[in-house]
Amino acid sequence: MVRRLTLFGVFRGSMLRRLWLLIFYVPLCTWILIASAWAQAEARLTWLDNRFRVDPEIEQITFVVTREQPSQSVVLVAPDGRKYYADRHANTMSWYTDKGMDIISITHPMAGPWQALGKVSINNGIRFISNIQLQAEPLPAQLYQTEVLKFSAQLTQNKQPLLLRDFLDRVQLKVVFYPLTSILSNELNESNEPAPIEVGQFADDGQEYDEVAGDGIFTVALNVNVEPGKYRVEIASTNGVFKRAVEQTVLVYPAPITTSFVQSHQPLTSHSVNIEAKADQTIAGSLAAYLVVKQPQQKPRIIQRSSHRQQSHLVLTWPNDAQIGKAWWRGWAYVTDSLTQRELVFRLSQQNYTQVAAVAVDFSASLAQQQAKQQLIIQNEQQQRLLWVVITNIVIVISVLVVLLMWRRKRAVQSDLIVPK
Repeated sequence: MVRRLTLFGVFRGSMLRRLWLLIFYVPLCTWILIASAWAQAEARLTWLDNRFRVDPEIEQITFVVTREQPSQSVVLVAPDGRKYYADRHANTMSWYTDKGMDIISITHPMAGPWQALGKVSINNGIRFISNIQLQAEPLPAQLYQTEVLKFSAQLTQNKQPLLLRDFLDRVQLKVVFYPLTSILSNELNESNEPAPIEVGQFADDGQEYDEVAGDGIFTVALNVNVEPGKYRVEIASTNGVFKRAVEQTVLVYPAPITTSFVQSHQPLTSHSVNIEAKADQTIAGSLAAYLVVKQPQQKPRIIQRSSHRQQSHLVLTWPNDAQIGKAWWRGWAYVTDSLTQRELVFRLSQQNYTQVAAVAVDFSASLAQQQAKQQLIIQNEQQQRLLWVVITNIVIVISVLVVLLMWRRKRAVQSDLIVPK
């Protein structure tokens, strides 16, 4: 009996706890659902109204406004009622407009409610990006002419990676070299400042040197194809989406390798590319090369070589196939810097050359010419001899005739002098 009462008490207590849970949590869950629905309705109303509030502590903000198509750029209304347009806005703004999108960056925006007037998309609406920072890896202080190196930069929002694709797809980051001095002349160029040199554009597409597409890390194959000297390097946005720049000063030295090409003109002799590394700037035995060679009527072929220990030169050869036509080669060279232990990569630009048929000396034609000349000389000599014979004969005949004539005349005179008996 006691056991039955105990079980009844346990069952009764369990039922009471469940009842209290239903009485307390069901209204709470209902209130949360109602509040959530109300908040979503308020959010929709806010986006439909195209209003947004900027807090006083924000120093820089970017609005990404997605528009319905077809439509024109939105009109931005500040809290004080001033209106800004894509082609008419304050100096503290940068405005980028694209098909179906406006990206507006404002430095030190006015605190309070802002409004975008236009065909703003209901689905995407307006998105905010604040405190954008451009972070870039430091370049080596010493670079080499024609060197190619992997270089990365990243955009962050509140010190976190920025992954908004609509924004990142429209960002253009470039690396620009501004010449300061020349190592060779060591003279400042302040009076006649040279034009800046663009040496690369970043990409976040997962191609070539970029590792992952859309991860917010922009990568460039930096081709240092500039004259040796001192430069101010600037990484900056150039399409007006936002204004950020990172600067650094570097020195560019002449390349520590030299390359020469020797073309063969005989079928049994190979073409060759000679690569020499400077012993005082590179580590011996660290030189390697990769060539792509295209000869007439053949598919491109790959030639790879690496130097042995204590060697600072390479010779890469390929046979001369004696085919006539245009040919080319290009490639890469790799070597280690002895001062910084940095791995250096150099692009070997494409070099074109033409293969022609081997020139054979035609001795038969020369011999025929010599024989013709000799025959002509003999003919001339024979003609001269014949001419002399004819002239001699004529002279002899004339002489005989003259002698006979004189003899007959003399005889006639003598006969006239005889007295008849």
